[in-house]
Amino acid sequence: MKRIAALLCCLVTAAGCNREPGSRVLTKGSLNVQVDEAVVPVMTLVVDEFQRQYPDAKVSIRKVEGRAAVANFASDSIRVIVLGRELNKEEKDALAASKVEYQEYRVGLSGIAVIANPSVSRPDLRVSEADSLFAGEKTRWSARMPVDLAVCGANSSSNEVFRTLVLKGRAFAPSATPFTSSGDVYDYVRRTPGALGILNLAWLKGAASEVTIMSLGTPGYRPDTTEPAGKYYAPAQAYLYQGYYPVPAPVYIYSRDLVSDLATGFISFVASPPGQKVFLNSGLVPQTQPVRLVQLTSNQVN
Repeated sequence: MKRIAALLCCLVTAAGCNREPGSRVLTKGSLNVQVDEAVVPVMTLVVDEFQRQYPDAKVSIRKVEGRAAVANFASDSIRVIVLGRELNKEEKDALAASKVEYQEYRVGLSGIAVIANPSVSRPDLRVSEADSLFAGEKTRWSARMPVDLAVCGANSSSNEVFRTLVLKGRAFAPSATPFTSSGDVYDYVRRTPGALGILNLAWLKGAASEVTIMSLGTPGYRPDTTEPAGKYYAPAQAYLYQGYYPVPAPVYIYSRDLVSDLATGFISFVASPPGQKVFLNSGLVPQTQPVRLVQLTSNQVN
């Protein structure tokens, strides 16, 4: 990571010097990027800022589900993808077997949020409860209110992260309604009494007032000596940064373009202070910028 950071620093320096001979190749031209729908909101803002600073660059993003982006990357129909998770072992092994050369860049950290309709009169869940609810073992909040599950599509990176870390590889309950867009998950949970859903934290900036964002915890778990055992943690920046929130979701960029071109310039920008500031302002944790820890209130995500 230190070597990658040093390389990116050099590339950012080159990208910022448009008048230097040969430097404009990093900030001029056209680039197509497939973006995991889980992190589309933040990456749209990053692209807007990049093009504002470098008007000779045209970056076109196409929203796809995570596994679709990986499949297209493997088949070489797209050269640069952004994922709301790391490539899994199966995907890395397949790329290696196909002798695909690529670069991997971790550019930020998000989390998979559990959201509930305000009719659900509780602000938190034990991780084991979340497991039981989404696996279909617990089906009611009360005698009068059933649990109505909303999840992302079968190829969603949010699903994969949640199933790996919370369900331990188990499937979602057959009753869970799948949606191809995280925005649709949010809308369904917002308007449906008893609804419970999951989506990437990137979708909740400025949209958290109409749902309850659940804090998650494990009885007896104590992340360090400064925290009490069994505390519930919201998907807030400080808790993600410190590793307290139990469902983190890193943001990665993968590129098959191994030469210095617009793809390199764009990735360098994402890792630079202006690009990382977009992550910070979107409620995510930037990878290369310091995070200021503040006292958290009951307003977990603003």
